[in-house]
Amino acid sequence: MIQVGICDDEAGTLSKIEAFVKACYRENRFFAAVQGFDQGRALLYEIEDGARLALLLLDIETPGPDGMEIAARVKRLLPDVLIIFLTSHMEYALDAYELSVFRYIPKADFAERLSHVLLDAAKLIEVQRRDAYLIQNQNRLERIPLKNILYIVHEGKNALLVTDLLDAETGEKLCYKVRKTMQQVYRELGREEFLFIDRGCIVNLARIMSVRQAVLKYNGSFFCRVENGRFVATAMLFFDLEGPGTGMENTG
Repeated sequence: MIQVGICDDEAGTLSKIEAFVKACYRENRFFAAVQGFDQGRALLYEIEDGARLALLLLDIETPGPDGMEIAARVKRLLPDVLIIFLTSHMEYALDAYELSVFRYIPKADFAERLSHVLLDAAKLIEVQRRDAYLIQNQNRLERIPLKNILYIVHEGKNALLVTDLLDAETGEKLCYKVRKTMQQVYRELGREEFLFIDRGCIVNLARIMSVRQAVLKYNGSFFCRVENGRFVATAMLFFDLEGPGTGMENTG
């Protein structure tokens, strides 16, 4: 199911876009849940409360937080969300370049262009979901994008997935516990960028910023120390380095 959020302060426009999105996905056999918001604050509260929206359609000019501010705040919480700006002011497009917006559509002719954009978004969301780790039990079903997993460690009878996704309340990195063995998780990941460095730790090679002897550096200031010389040698090869410390930052 594709979770879609639409935000526009004009009630008539919001209702029209909401009906259009529902009809488009229904006619093309995509299962979508569409929510409309007439205030940016209401949309942000929903996301901060745990809503995992995959697609957002935003009006740039809204009272309170405008579309640009909403997009920036949402991207911090949902880095993979696709954002479509529906606007009467295309001059804002350059200002929003850093937000990695999926598409810009003029409101004047949204009916002509929106269908194609919605279908492109749905196809991309399907690809994103295939590149995710599925956590499922009696209480929840959640997909964790593989690219957001930093490493996995053994913790009691659980495997703990440490990600770079942020908790809406604390701003800290989110961690997910699954009651599985490390071997089970490793098999389910099924990707060559994930590597066991010992029995109790799996790392995502694609997310390591640098390697210096037995220290791995992830994005920001996070470090992970390992005691496996074979792993360090493997990581060096992955980064196409010539030897320990080559091209690396001083982590001491």
